[in-house]
Amino acid sequence: MDVTMLIVPMRSTTTTDGVLVTARSVEGELRSRIDALGIVHPRSTGAFEMSRLPGTARILIIPESTRVSARIRNRFYDRLTDVVVVGPSSRPVTLQIEGAPLVEIPLSPLDWARLTAVAATAVSDRIVAAQDLGIKCLDGVADREANDIAQLAITRLADAVVARGTASLDATTTTLIAQLTALIDEGLVYDAATAAEQVSTTAHNLRRIALRWFGFPPKTLLMRRRFIAALGRFQETGMDFTAITQFGYFDASHFLRDANRFLGTTPRRYLRRMGGSSGGKAASIRTV
Repeated sequence: MDVTMLIVPMRSTTTTDGVLVTARSVEGELRSRIDALGIVHPRSTGAFEMSRLPGTARILIIPESTRVSARIRNRFYDRLTDVVVVGPSSRPVTLQIEGAPLVEIPLSPLDWARLTAVAATAVSDRIVAAQDLGIKCLDGVADREANDIAQLAITRLADAVVARGTASLDATTTTLIAQLTALIDEGLVYDAATAAEQVSTTAHNLRRIALRWFGFPPKTLLMRRRFIAALGRFQETGMDFTAITQFGYFDASHFLRDANRFLGTTPRRYLRRMGGSSGGKAASIRTV
């Protein structure tokens, strides 16, 4: 059986003043996340394993004919339901896949605020049914033809985001979520105190916002962003430890401590394992 999987990057939403106004603009943003990186993973027969790096939350849509099991940390999910949300993660998410193509759609913190009232920290490093988060707009989408799933999901999510809007958030909170998202994406700040200063809020308030809509404390979010970027550079340079100093790492042991935190193993072992699960060629690391 030939198996392919559509993979999209876990990158944050581009917004204007923290607000996406129309269904058309939201659809375009969701579509860009899918179009930005579509990697096909053919397999001649049976199931295959795929590892997803730690990152932001995302929706996973599984066609009716496909079977997927997953593992995050010490949690194992024997068979995922048709529409699930992979919560914000601090360790790789391993998927065992057999069947038709899957669709992944990353959710930014602002998306999260518009789609569910559940705190992101409640599902960090977990996988839950979308309905358990009150996300019902995707009901029945996985039953459609495989080629139609992505577009239908985009349309329904866009309508849901616009319908909910930011009514549940005050303007200050919406702005802070957008500012923290941009700060993390830039990857130039490594500590929470500096992050709080740059977005003009208190450390306590920044932590509250980060836990509620990002799923982790600010320090973890900044460390995760730095580590994934450094890991990508480490891979590009043939696993040269000197390449990671530009990301604020003092030495190899500093980098290895973060690897243990975010991978649960050494960078070399993780990258070799990724290479083994992709037919001998290491998969590219993308920054989040």
